[in-house]
Amino acid sequence: MSFSVSTHRSQIPRSGLALGGIGAGSFEIRQDGGFTNWTIFNNAPLFSGNPYPYNRKDTFFFKLWIRVAGGHPRLVLLQIEDSHNVASLREHEAQYIFPWITGVDVIHFKASFPFAELEFQQDGLPLRILLRAWSPFIPGNVRDSALPVAFFDFTITSCTDDPVEVQLLAVLRNTVAYDQPDRIYQHRRIREKEFSAIVFDVGRVDSSSPTTGSICLTSCSAASTAYMGWEHPHPYYERCLREYPLPEVEDTPGRNPVCGITGQPRASERCFATLGIAARLEDRNQVFSHGYCLAWHFPNLYAKGDGSPMYESDTRFPPPRKLADKNQHAPRPRPLEGHYYGSYFDCAESVARHAQGAHHRLLEETTAFHTAFFDSDIPGFALDQINSHLNTLHTSTWLTQTRMFGVMEGLNPEKSFAGIATTDVSMYGQIALSLLFPELDRMTVDMWAKFQNPNGSVIHTLCCDSVAPHPSAADGHRVDLPAQFAFLALRTAIWAGDEHFLRTIWPAVKQALAYVLRERDANGDQLPDMAGVMCSYDNFPMHGVAPYVVTQWLAALSLALKVAGRLDDQSFINNYATHLQRGADTLENTTWNGEYFNLFSDPQMQTPQAHLGCLSDQMLGEALRYQVGCPPLLDGNKTRTALRAILRMNYKPDQGLRNCQWPEDDFLHEVSENCWVDQANTCWTGVELQFASHLAYAGMQAEALEVIRNVDSRYRRNGMYWDHQEFGGHYFRPLSALGIPNAFLGVAFDGETLVIAPNQMLPYGRWCVLVPGGYCTYRVFAGGASLKLRGGNFAPLRIQLPVVGNVILEGFVRSYDRQALAGQTVFTREQSK
Repeated sequence: MSFSVSTHRSQIPRSGLALGGIGAGSFEIRQDGGFTNWTIFNNAPLFSGNPYPYNRKDTFFFKLWIRVAGGHPRLVLLQIEDSHNVASLREHEAQYIFPWITGVDVIHFKASFPFAELEFQQDGLPLRILLRAWSPFIPGNVRDSALPVAFFDFTITSCTDDPVEVQLLAVLRNTVAYDQPDRIYQHRRIREKEFSAIVFDVGRVDSSSPTTGSICLTSCSAASTAYMGWEHPHPYYERCLREYPLPEVEDTPGRNPVCGITGQPRASERCFATLGIAARLEDRNQVFSHGYCLAWHFPNLYAKGDGSPMYESDTRFPPPRKLADKNQHAPRPRPLEGHYYGSYFDCAESVARHAQGAHHRLLEETTAFHTAFFDSDIPGFALDQINSHLNTLHTSTWLTQTRMFGVMEGLNPEKSFAGIATTDVSMYGQIALSLLFPELDRMTVDMWAKFQNPNGSVIHTLCCDSVAPHPSAADGHRVDLPAQFAFLALRTAIWAGDEHFLRTIWPAVKQALAYVLRERDANGDQLPDMAGVMCSYDNFPMHGVAPYVVTQWLAALSLALKVAGRLDDQSFINNYATHLQRGADTLENTTWNGEYFNLFSDPQMQTPQAHLGCLSDQMLGEALRYQVGCPPLLDGNKTRTALRAILRMNYKPDQGLRNCQWPEDDFLHEVSENCWVDQANTCWTGVELQFASHLAYAGMQAEALEVIRNVDSRYRRNGMYWDHQEFGGHYFRPLSALGIPNAFLGVAFDGETLVIAPNQMLPYGRWCVLVPGGYCTYRVFAGGASLKLRGGNFAPLRIQLPVVGNVILEGFVRSYDRQALAGQTVFTREQSK
């Protein structure tokens, strides 16, 4: 009889849910129970330090000691183990040298950001073992959402009538200062009421190194015991198996042998510590619950700049070029940016004390948002897909003491791509920050404005450096950047409700718009001119009027005119008011072909059909203007016709929504052999989800759901649910998904009035509404509707709902007057007395 097994693609753990804080670094928990992709040490690829070399599953793991009354003990590793390097056991198979420690047979893994729930099963195991792993994520609360911490809440239930002794063991390797060869291991034990901890530290290190810091592993019981400083399985595993509970042992000095050359102690290759808690379950269904917390503090976050190595030990890059002459300047030292969390905590222990003390509140507030988000009649697969992209805010963010914030454009386990807060990609993904964390949104806008060129042109990406931009990112070549900056900066300002900030950013916005008309409008049609490759599609030559670029320009101009009216800037209105309608007319007259807007207006002799391309986000600006309540830029009938044409030409059910297709395309669009990357036939998740948002705003709900379903099923099938790909993984653009819930309701907010105006009549039901720094539930019922603020301090001047009758506001801290008007109910905030 032969060996036979069926393995599904989705069973291979290619991605996992990230545990950590915004800008604090993270690590993944995967469906096999392993922890991987660590970036908590300021290490590459996310940060500027040397790569972390130990991304196996034995950096951190849990195991369970169990003994049923009358029997012998055994150890169960709470993961599906690999063939080697299991639970720190190297070189030999664990099943051979230690047959009494085995991994589990099955893990039921359920993840919904920021929670991962794992149920571990093993044949003959008389226990039900559940783990909830999570990190705080609270919209509007940056400080708690940026904590460098992960919680592990265990629930163990007896499934036998016999008494069972158990011991839950957390094991962590001391990898502090892993790239500093002269370090010595140091552990510090803390035992207090409800706070039992091991502080993982090192001595004799460079205090300025990125990897210098500390980690704190805590247990929420003073009864916990610790075995510190083991490496070889003997005698640790024998004692771990035979002694109950695990004894208090300090053997860390044994991991610092004397160096034969220097005569000084020096850290050996590996050093582990175990923190355990024991319990006895007397009866069936008796429950033992226990929590661990892992906190870290690595304060020396340096600017990343152009990616050159910080230390000679970093071999990823060639050595710096030698200075040719005395007039050539040495590279600028990298500024110390520091982590945002360093403003509040001075070590990992202080993080852990705060986190454990606030555990109940953090869980309650994190759960409140998670519950409200899923309390919606949008189909579950769509909510799951939207939710999955929040993972990127843990894997890929910089948040520094210098108030620099941004999402890395792309990131895989070996390499990062571009910088943070890439302006053209932010036109899609920044909506997540604008809604969930306006404070972070504003940090990004401040940095863009800081690096704006004197002529008004705009930086392309922040190279993880708050002092100076990289020259290649500040060359101003891309013609779509000024409008993108203007729109994003104004959306940030009006949603913040801060007139001072609006007035502060307004001159930079005007300067960006003026630059386009002065230097990028050769034919004087008051629109940016394309003349080759000079926009986010950096492999698509476009010429003349390009709808992708022009609709973004018109959206920025429309919002700027609205803001100018509020600021009483009549000069701006006089100069720009006629440009808006004239620009929309020019766009339609030069690119509308009866079915969609052509890729660009000016045919080229060498590629006579290229201008006929049908770009999936040809109307990006028209889609985004909904968010801020600006009037339509394009004729509504043409917009809907173009949306249907895009679906017909570009959507392939077996692939997804391609970026661009041409009328003559049958299977694939022909791509030049010199093409550096195919951007036409590929499907960019961020574009697909932004397009779904546009469909929903336009009332094409079923079509929007079909596009979302396609994305969702592809990523589930490929085991990459938590790592969306484009230019690198964990790509920034797909955070456009956070605009979808509001699109289904037709939500707009112009800084004064919140409007819910769906393009399709809503049935009775419930939907989540995301507002700047908060979230609501909108409910439609027989005879009326309600809007309940469930988190945040959102208090607009007006709220406009599309129903009359029994219409209710709940949870708002300010009082509102109500008025029924033309089939709508308008609430106006009462003036403070």
